[in-house]
Amino acid sequence: MFYQLIYVSRAVAPLSAEAMQSLVTQARNFNSIHHITGVLFYDGEHFAQILEGAEAEVENLFARIQADTRHRQVTVVTRSRRPRREYPHWGMAGHLLASAQFAELVKCLPDEPEQFAPRSLRVRLEPFVAHSPRL
Repeated sequence: MFYQLIYVSRAVAPLSAEAMQSLVTQARNFNSIHHITGVLFYDGEHFAQILEGAEAEVENLFARIQADTRHRQVTVVTRSRRPRREYPHWGMAGHLLASAQFAELVKCLPDEPEQFAPRSLRVRLEPFVAHSPRL
């Protein structure tokens, strides 16, 4: 069983492309060591992130994320146990979205247990991954 945590937050100030690339690179390095996978979306004002791995590792990382001063209003969308990873090959994917795309993305995030959702999270988020610049 894997543990998945999804959160959204608001950026304190816009991050440059270089700062976002650095953030994603650091996340990939950290996540590789701690066997965490997932994806980070950013629209210049907001973050949405999916984290997957062992519960203790994900929660320890999330505590660090909550303390990060680059964002505020960190809100957990869901915490759940999963039979498998949604993003097994991504140490941490990063994608830049337009504001309208981000608003649509948030509507796709789970608001009910995944077993009752008509389509898997990965399938619902695939258009955002496929049609946005990757960091």
